Amino acid sequence: MSIETDYYIYAEPFIVSMYLVFIFLSVQIWFLWKDIDKSELDLKSFFNDSFFTRNCIYVYCFSTFFFIHGFFYGTTVPGVYFKALEVLTLCGLVLFTYDWYSVLEPCATRRSLPQELVDLRCVLKKD
Repeated sequence: MSIETDYYIYAEPFIVSMYLVFIFLSVQIWFLWKDIDKSELDLKSFFNDSFFTRNCIYVYCFSTFFFIHGFFYGTTVPGVYFKALEVLTLCGLVLFTYDWYSVLEPCATRRSLPQELVDLRCVLKKD
């Protein structure tokens, strides 16, 4: 087996798992955003220099990796480099999402299950 096929064997499950982590964190942020009292939101945590700097670095990294991937797509560059750029892009995106989740999570006032998951009457209602 060549290095390329070994890389694909290990990279694809990692990429899929990174997508799943990204989707999970995005849904958690969406549920948290519904429970946050926007009138009492502590904006000092968002204007923290380290939070802003980290987010700028994450956005710069995953956008740069994404543009490099798109620029060289269709050329004679080996596919291993494209998979590496995909992994780096997803890592930056997941880190960005996790950073937002870690800032929003303490701001939530109530931590209950979302109404969409609890109220089964709307699912079982027959039209």
